[in-house]
Amino acid sequence: MTLKSTSDRYGTVALALHWASAVLILILIPLGFAMQAVPDGLRPGLYRVHVASGIMVGLLTLVRLVWWRAFDLMSRPGQADASVQHRLARLVHAGFYGVVLALTVSGIGLIARSGLAPMLAAGDLSSMSDLMRQPPRLAHGFMARLLLALLVLHIAGALYHHWIRRDGVLGRMLPLNAPRPSSVRRGLPRRAAP
Repeated sequence: MTLKSTSDRYGTVALALHWASAVLILILIPLGFAMQAVPDGLRPGLYRVHVASGIMVGLLTLVRLVWWRAFDLMSRPGQADASVQHRLARLVHAGFYGVVLALTVSGIGLIARSGLAPMLAAGDLSSMSDLMRQPPRLAHGFMARLLLALLVLHIAGALYHHWIRRDGVLGRMLPLNAPRPSSVRRGLPRRAAP
């Protein structure tokens, strides 16, 4: 596997950035919703993990965008596709990048406006009630729900390509050199997009 993407496979850097972001996002989403309901003694630790993970995802997203624009070409088999499905996939990916960056900015804004950083450092969230009334908090909550919807669309698209189209798209993004679906390996025709 090479560092850069090819027409058949995403490169090592793209895969590492994708899966590191995916793992952190899958931690961040439930953690963000659970932080409000846990006992007070657990809350500072969960907030620390959430803040650090959120900043890391924002940085990984910036690195990913720079990587795609400056050093690598996105792995795209075949000719450019103008189908509705292709446009939807591009919209979902662009939405991911935009929402993750908006979440990062709103999270940092929330920390700055609420004074959360000193509270987390001290482990005392007694004046936390102000946090929920901060304007960035509303944007942050909305964007988190939007990210969850985009995640569902992204996973549904990947499974559609794997189980319905059988076109090897999911295999190009898996970290290990996964074999392509058996219908593609045997030379059976791919299913056309609806």
